[in-house]
Order: sequence, then C-alpha cells, then structure tokens
Amino acid sequence: MTELHTIATANQPLYTINNPESVIEVYLDAEAGVVQELKCLNYNRCKEYTYAVDEYLERYSHHPAGQAILAELEAINA
Repeated sequence: MTELHTIATANQPLYTINNPESVIEVYLDAEAGVVQELKCLNYNRCKEYTYAVDEYLERYSHHPAGQAILAELEAINA
C-alpha cells in the first residue's frame, strides 16, 4: 500500500476491510503472537496498529477479520 509501512508484506493479508474512506489489511504473525492492521486513508495516509492475538480476538471475535484470525490459528495448530 505504501513504502513507509513496516509490516512484512511477503504474506498476503488474512483479511481486507474496504471502507468508503479507508482500507484496512489484517496480518497475523503467529510466531510472535501478534496481529497487525495496516489502515490506509485517502491521500496515502497510513498507520499501523499492533495487537496481541488474545487482545485482538477479544475485541474483534464477532467481526469477520477476527474470525479469519481465529481460523488461521486453528489451521496452524491442527
């Protein structure tokens, strides 16, 4: 999305949220136990948010992005 972010984009985002004014890409680093969101607004304004996996699931387990994280963790641990 932008050259300034630090999220390793070798992996595809697990989930992408397309809002009218922003795009949010959700990444999982299972080894580090973190979920990272890259939120980009218009005019190339981007910000990263990092959550512990447990915190992210507590906040967003009801949202499809949280469900995608949970499904990926289950697949890894299967």
